[in-house]
Amino acid sequence: MLYKKILLSYILIIVIPLIMVAAITGDITSRYINEEVKKTTLQTLNQANKNISKMLENMKNAILYVSMNKELQYNLSRNGAETPFEINRQVTAIRNSILYPGIFNENYSSIEIFALRKNQYPMRLEQNDVMSSKVVENKKWYKKTIQQNGKLYWHIKDDFGKQMISVSRLVFNVKDFTKPIAVISVDMDISKIASVVSDIHLGKTGKVYLVDDKGGLIYSEDKSFLYRYTTKLYNSSSGSDFITINDNKIMVIYNTLPQNGWKLVGIVPMAELNEKAEMIRNFIYLTALLSLVIAALISLYFSYSISQPIIKLATEMKKVEKENFNISVEENWGGEIGVLYSSFNYMIKRINELIHEAYLSKIKEKDAELKALQAQINPHFLYNTLDSINWIAIQHNVTEISKIVKSLASILRYSINKGNDVTTVENELKHVESYITIQKIRFEDKFEVNFNIDKRILHYKTIKLILQPLVENAMIHGIETYEGKGKILINGYLEGEKIVFEIINNGNPIDLDLVNKLLDSPAEDKDSYGIQNVNERIKLYYGEKYGLYYQVIDGNTVARIVIPAVL
Repeated sequence: MLYKKILLSYILIIVIPLIMVAAITGDITSRYINEEVKKTTLQTLNQANKNISKMLENMKNAILYVSMNKELQYNLSRNGAETPFEINRQVTAIRNSILYPGIFNENYSSIEIFALRKNQYPMRLEQNDVMSSKVVENKKWYKKTIQQNGKLYWHIKDDFGKQMISVSRLVFNVKDFTKPIAVISVDMDISKIASVVSDIHLGKTGKVYLVDDKGGLIYSEDKSFLYRYTTKLYNSSSGSDFITINDNKIMVIYNTLPQNGWKLVGIVPMAELNEKAEMIRNFIYLTALLSLVIAALISLYFSYSISQPIIKLATEMKKVEKENFNISVEENWGGEIGVLYSSFNYMIKRINELIHEAYLSKIKEKDAELKALQAQINPHFLYNTLDSINWIAIQHNVTEISKIVKSLASILRYSINKGNDVTTVENELKHVESYITIQKIRFEDKFEVNFNIDKRILHYKTIKLILQPLVENAMIHGIETYEGKGKILINGYLEGEKIVFEIINNGNPIDLDLVNKLLDSPAEDKDSYGIQNVNERIKLYYGEKYGLYYQVIDGNTVARIVIPAVL
């Protein structure tokens, strides 16, 4: 029951808010992306509008400039009979002042000047030339231009074998505005517009159209699209709307070229606009779904991990109610659950202790009295006995026995007080010397020992019994069975803020893998002073970066101890 309640609580706390956040975030993100795509599309179309408008403005400026040209006004406003020579001079003058230098040659393809009432002017239709209006008087665009009575007329023509955007204007005599003198036409190759339109990318399949003020198509890369469906939408200068063609919803955006009222129309399928938003929304929903699965698994885990130990503890407590005190629970839980388990075990243990208190207390009391008596008698008894042996050895002139007894007494005195674990390096070395004295008498000339100690470290502090076990280990495993003469070198020196001891022997080489394995495992006997115990005591007292290390250098076994330099 507890497990189900906790699981349900987790689900209500995690799952419901997660679903709400995913739904709201997905909707807001979708709307935001759609708005951003729409805004970007409008900005792209507006930039294209500016680029095309600049081209058209240059054409407009060119035609206005030519209309006011001094040579053109002077020569085309003259009346009366003119000789062929005079006609030729006029045409040449106009060409040289306007057409030949190519005043705006980067902004248009050609300029044509059609002179009125100049029937003797050239009758051939050429680009960038001056000619009689009779050449084009039957052209539709020419008639429309005359009807505009001085206003600009924008149109598409193909008089020179290719489609061109053209602006034409009826030009009047500046001295008498009732008298027209010419029609001027400035043409621009439609490929220049195409270069601008082709650079517009409205998504993957969006299309851009340039249409005139009546809705007629001027230019599009894709003429197959039914752009005419959109003509009813752009009654204003710019805007956007949505239409449906063949069950496909399409966004239409448009703006107007200020020079002539033509419009740039962009058409983008809504499916494409929504594609990115849909992808991100689906990603959010997928993430939410995965989060729900993970949340459910985590809820199951935590519900189980919380309820199970409580249920287990409750089961054990029911056993205690039946006066079964020979139980305990495994304390493998952390946090408050671990505290409960520990307290339960302590309670059971304490109950058992109270039950057996009468018997156990008497046994412990007698044992304590016995140990106290031994602690008082044994050291004094041993020292007195050794002192007696020493004097007997002196009386009988047996110096070796005297040396052994003195060294043994020194070792016992140094080792007996285990409550005081800190001494000086000097005292630790004296203890090693006492041990070596005994071993030299035992092994006679089997080995020799040399000390190389920096005197500066003698007064530094160290914990007891870290060198003698290593010297003993060197003798037993290295020197004792060695066929030649053993040599042991004991070094001690400062290395920065550390003290380093090295016990080097030339005896039998050690098995480094075995020694390292021993050093990495804890000492089983805490009262032991073996190499495991030495290493463990150093790390416990000084920290993990200090300790005992073994190496083999040039065939010699090197035991290296590193401790901090502390006065």
